[in-house]
Amino acid sequence: MYRSSTTLVVFVVFFGVGFTGPLAGQDKSPALAKFRAAAMNSGDAVRGKTVFESKESGCTKCHQISGDKRLAGPDLLVIGDKYSREQLIRAVLEPSATIHPDYGTVVVNTKDGKVFTGVFYNRTNKGLQLLDVEGKLVQIPTGEVGEEKRSKTSLMPVGLEKTLKPDQFADLIVYLTTLQQKIDNAEGHRGLVSEIPTIKKPARLVPLHAEKMRFDHPVWIIAKPGTKDEFLVVEQKTRKVWRLEMGKEKDRKTLFVDLSSEASTGEFEGLVCLAFHPQFLKNRKYYLNYHVREKGRFSPVIVERTANADLSRDAGGPSRRLLKIRQETDLHWGGMLAFGPDDYLYIGAGDGGPQEDPQGRSQDLSVLSGSILRIDVDRKTEGRAYAIPATNPYRHGAGGARPEIWASGLRMPWRFSFDPATDDLWVGDIGQDLFENVKIVRLGENHGWNVYEGFTKFSDQYRRKGVEYTPPVVSYRRKYGVSVTGGYVYRGKKSPSFAGVYVFGDFESKRIFALTQEKRQLKKIRQIGTSPQRISSFGVDADGELFVVGYKGTIYRLLLDDAVFE
Repeated sequence: MYRSSTTLVVFVVFFGVGFTGPLAGQDKSPALAKFRAAAMNSGDAVRGKTVFESKESGCTKCHQISGDKRLAGPDLLVIGDKYSREQLIRAVLEPSATIHPDYGTVVVNTKDGKVFTGVFYNRTNKGLQLLDVEGKLVQIPTGEVGEEKRSKTSLMPVGLEKTLKPDQFADLIVYLTTLQQKIDNAEGHRGLVSEIPTIKKPARLVPLHAEKMRFDHPVWIIAKPGTKDEFLVVEQKTRKVWRLEMGKEKDRKTLFVDLSSEASTGEFEGLVCLAFHPQFLKNRKYYLNYHVREKGRFSPVIVERTANADLSRDAGGPSRRLLKIRQETDLHWGGMLAFGPDDYLYIGAGDGGPQEDPQGRSQDLSVLSGSILRIDVDRKTEGRAYAIPATNPYRHGAGGARPEIWASGLRMPWRFSFDPATDDLWVGDIGQDLFENVKIVRLGENHGWNVYEGFTKFSDQYRRKGVEYTPPVVSYRRKYGVSVTGGYVYRGKKSPSFAGVYVFGDFESKRIFALTQEKRQLKKIRQIGTSPQRISSFGVDADGELFVVGYKGTIYRLLLDDAVFE
């Protein structure tokens, strides 16, 4: 991913990005074809380790294999679990093909004409900090920053075939495939699973709509209150919300609202969630979580809007902004919002990046990052566009804590949901290097990031004396997926064996899982199916039956009728 005069072998780690299409036919030169062929059909891992550690390759300037030092590139401890040999080959030979935003190139032009290029590390009152291609920290004073932008071009140089021989490249690739997670359970936690069995007859996924009604990067579906066959579907990049009506004779898809004039867009940013007010049928209010770039800074915002009189579309006019979540990067922004059984609005806020939360924001109660927030949208107090519920744990702001925080210590709570039978809040919290986590979160709890990643200790840098950390229900390993998508507890009627079972998935691996628990202790977990498309969200209809939102544009019904959870 990094470009300089020094040859560096740097690999791409993704959130929500994968390799698509075959590798064959992509080579533009005989040399590249020779490298691919060698890496696919030969190689020695022992020799590959030597190549990785050599000064000639330069790999260790930006990468480590389990270490405490923050480098410009990702830790490669479990890269062999995350990606196949074909994917690793492409990551090295085509460094700019796909770049994860956490390790994307930042180009800064100073007011006196200097240019700095590196990976974002931190932003302080004094200035911007980047990690350069040599792994050194570059500090640019705030007053000197003229323009700051992200580049889609990797800093990693192309032309690796000119510096390594095909057999060396093959050895390196084979070595990387051996970097896999240990499958023992030395920690002794039942929820730290090594194997996830598959049920005998998997659940079926059937498209909810015709192909001609396909959506553009959908990330959310929600049932419209007061109806059984109407839904709103959120498109991330277009920043549009569509009304989907499922009729007996003909389905209809009509525009509900277009927020492209308010929200920013990009590879991973845009419009990400929608929630109806509990009294939507009376007050017509609904709420959105989307991204903005103001004065060059990225921020998630929560806004209120109103539907028209017959609730068929938005009433128009500007949104009423309730909350802006300040972030120093455009990473790890959470994304979820939903009303709880108490009629308060719950909001998922990520740690704000960069990787590993080096500033400890998830453990810092003076910022909104890394938390589940809870606000009262029906009232206003103390100059806010909302009120603080009386039972919020930090409502008095003691020690500088933000009163909006309901629970803390999360990394990237992309999707969460309430179980209507128990009121439990289930959260899919995207992990760092080793685990994806599913949690039941309660008022005032600290869920540990970045002191813990799941059940496992991560860092003592921000550990505070006397603080208790709540473990997840389950942590699954990288061989099963790299980006958890939280789902729902099944409360439908069509599949009794799934009653009370939590159903969730993984965006990248497309696997669909189900689990049961007792007192937040895992009882059983199974893989129950696989989605045809990456899973950006789940949804639920008025009867409690489930949907899967495919990021390529299709909404599926998840049919559990013939599946048995056993």
